[in-house]
Amino acid sequence: MTAHSSVLLLASLRVEDMASFQAGYAAPLKAINERHGVETIVATPKIKALEGQPSANVIAVLRFPSQAALDAWYADPDYQPLIKARQEATDPDASHLIALTPMT
Repeated sequence: MTAHSSVLLLASLRVEDMASFQAGYAAPLKAINERHGVETIVATPKIKALEGQPSANVIAVLRFPSQAALDAWYADPDYQPLIKARQEATDPDASHLIALTPMT
């Protein structure tokens, strides 16, 4: 995977139910990520803001081989119930998934 062709996914989440989030989303997500060639750069609740007050209490940065890989991951039938699990365990107004593509 080259840095130029890869796409990053920033997950900035305000988790309200950490036990449900871990069991219903984070744990089963690992197998899906492996299938799609996803590299976890960081996934942590240890957030230290240098400026401002973050609304998230969990941040993850994932690297996908390409935009097509990210799209396939998000559309994966096994991922669909995890979306609901993530949304139920997080504050929808303070949680975001953001795709980042490198500037050329």
